[in-house]
Amino acid sequence: MQYIEFHEEKCIACDLCSGVCSLNKLGRVQPAGACIRVTRDMSESFGAMRCSVCDMTHDRECVESCPADALVWDEAAGVVRFIEEECTHCEACVEACPNVRLDAVSDRIMICDLCDGDPLCVKWCPEGALTWGGAS
Repeated sequence: MQYIEFHEEKCIACDLCSGVCSLNKLGRVQPAGACIRVTRDMSESFGAMRCSVCDMTHDRECVESCPADALVWDEAAGVVRFIEEECTHCEACVEACPNVRLDAVSDRIMICDLCDGDPLCVKWCPEGALTWGGAS
């Protein structure tokens, strides 16, 4: 299974990954609503960069927590799919997983689907801080 790898030492905090993700998923540039977020962890002395995006390798608590089956595991693609018409906006998935967000403007659940195997955040990262890794 492939996933997005983050290389902190290469990240320049340009936020292009979040911008291109939000434009693709929401139709507007709104990094706060993106499926991927890069932040600076100020609890460390030099403010280490952290990337928050689902790597699809965990227990998929978001899928298990959804009472409406709006989040489903697509085993063939190796991603969690969001089925908008099934969503009741209970936000159980948001509480279950830090990589699931609710976009307040569109009132839509935001979860990475790896752009169907061709992640735009990886393609647009100018410094190579995001790469496409793992086994096929």
